[in-house]
Amino acid sequence: MSLIGIDIGNNNCKMAVREGGSMRLISTRMPENMVRDGEVTTPETMAVFLKEVRESERVKDRDCALVLNPSQAFFRHVTLPPMTVSELMLNLPYEFRDFINNDPENYVYDYAVDEIVRDEEGNIERMELFAAAVPKPLVESYGVMLKKAGFKLKMITPAPMAYTRLLLEHVKAVPEDADKDVVLVDIGHADVIVSLFRGLRYDSARTIDYGCEELDRIIADIKGIDPYTASSYKFTNFEGVLDDPDCLAMCDRLAMEVSKVVNFYNFNNPEREIEQLCFLGGGARIPQLTNAISEAVSVPVRSVESLLPPEACGQDNAPVCAMAVAAVLEGEAM
Repeated sequence: MSLIGIDIGNNNCKMAVREGGSMRLISTRMPENMVRDGEVTTPETMAVFLKEVRESERVKDRDCALVLNPSQAFFRHVTLPPMTVSELMLNLPYEFRDFINNDPENYVYDYAVDEIVRDEEGNIERMELFAAAVPKPLVESYGVMLKKAGFKLKMITPAPMAYTRLLLEHVKAVPEDADKDVVLVDIGHADVIVSLFRGLRYDSARTIDYGCEELDRIIADIKGIDPYTASSYKFTNFEGVLDDPDCLAMCDRLAMEVSKVVNFYNFNNPEREIEQLCFLGGGARIPQLTNAISEAVSVPVRSVESLLPPEACGQDNAPVCAMAVAAVLEGEAM
C-alpha cells in the first residue's frame, strides 16, 4: 500500500509522496487563520485547499496517513501482562482513565508494539507498548475533510509516534545509536515541541507556547508590514532582518526555554545523559534560531535529515516535511 504522509501545521501543509524509489516532499503555505492552535478552523475551506494542492502537485495516490498535533491525542508508553489482541483492545481504555474525563467510548484506541519481553523458557513475560487515544469526532471530521479533497484517510499517527518512527528507522541504519538519549526540537509556527527519548523509547514532551510566529510579529514591526508578509522575510533573512537585536533576543529567549527542558531532564536522570539534539520544523531552516539553541544546550546538535531515509534527504524542505515522512514510514511499517 502506497501512502501519502500529510502533516497540517499552523502555517504550512506538508506532504511526503512516494514515487518509485524516491520521495517527493511538498510544503505549501496556507492562507491565514485556516488552522489555529493546531485545530482546523474551517474544514470545508481546508478541503478545497488540499484539493488544490493535490491537483497542482499532481499527487495521484489517494490513501494517506495523517499526523496529529500532540494536543489532539493522548499518547503514552504502557506495560501490560500477556494477553490476546481482543483482550488488549478491551484494556486499552483503562490505561487512559487518568487522562480522559468524559466518556471513554468517545475515543478510538490503538497501539504499537515496542517490545515483547520473554522469560528464559521463551514465554511472554510482559508487553511494552505505545498506546494512543484519539477523539472519535476528530477522526470522523478529518476523514470527511480529506475525502472531499480527494484523499482517503487510512491511518492517523500521533506526533509522538511519528517522532518515534524516525528514530526507529534511523537505528536500523545506525545500530550504535539505539541506546542514545535524544531530544527532538520541532520548531513550528505557533509553538515549539521538545520531545525527549530514552534510547528509542518516548519519555516525555514539553510544549513551548510560542514559535516562529513571534519572529513574524517582530519583523512586521521592524518593516512596517503585516505578519503574514513578514513570515516570508524570515526564511530569506530579507535585508538581514533576522540579525536585528529584537529578533536575536527572541531567538535567545526561545533557546533558554529549550535549555531548561534539557537541563531538567538531565537533572532528573543523573544516570543518563542526552547525547543528541535534532532540529525539525520550519524553524530548523533559520540559522539564527538553531545557532542560539545550539549555544544554549551542551548537547551535540544535528539536522533531522540525519534521521530521514536517504530518499527524503537533500531537499530544502526536508526538515519542514519530516513528520510527513514519518507518517509514510509508520504506514509502511504496519
